[in-house]
Amino acid sequence: MRVTSGIPGLDDLMEGGFEEGTVTLLTGKTGTCKSIFCSQFLYNGVGKNKQTGVYITTEDTAANIKRQMKKFGWDFDALEKKKWVKIIEFPPTEISMLTTKIVTAVEKMNAKRIVIDSVSILELLINDVYEIRRGLLKVVQKIREMGKVGIMTSEVQEDSTNLSRFGVSEFMADAVIVMQYMGMAKYRRSLQIRKMRMTDHDSNIHPFEVTKDGIAVKPIG
Repeated sequence: MRVTSGIPGLDDLMEGGFEEGTVTLLTGKTGTCKSIFCSQFLYNGVGKNKQTGVYITTEDTAANIKRQMKKFGWDFDALEKKKWVKIIEFPPTEISMLTTKIVTAVEKMNAKRIVIDSVSILELLINDVYEIRRGLLKVVQKIREMGKVGIMTSEVQEDSTNLSRFGVSEFMADAVIVMQYMGMAKYRRSLQIRKMRMTDHDSNIHPFEVTKDGIAVKPIG
């Protein structure tokens, strides 16, 4: 079964949405709107599909996320009060507890959508690549097992050709969406679905713009 992304123009590129029981890596450099994508995914999940969601932030505060998203008319305070969405601040040094935290929040809310924003700080603070892989794989496998739809973000360094900080996350994710900043082009930002298992997805680079209602992917040609 497919779960809609909440991003206008994106679902048409991936057979109607994300497959249940999968985790997508949303990756890109600074300023490519990854957090907006995640918030829109959760907000529209509630508004259009009545699906609850959990937003785990490892780098920002819940208050700051809520403040930034209000400019799109997304009132996460109201959603939290109604127990539709829960924003959780998670200490990145406690990666061994991340799976437990997710399961507890999901079971309490019966959440369908899960966001982890971001895994970059986990990769940065944990020097052992094996520990990173083991911790993240445990999280990914649990999201799949529960039949939820997960998105985890990763910030790529400006001079890197990897799809995540240490080139780990992209191999365990079921799908990878790359977001890019194109500078002086007509549309300054674009995205590309680099891989998506179990899906006949579009692999072209598609421009997108950020409107008052959030991200909207544009057709090409």
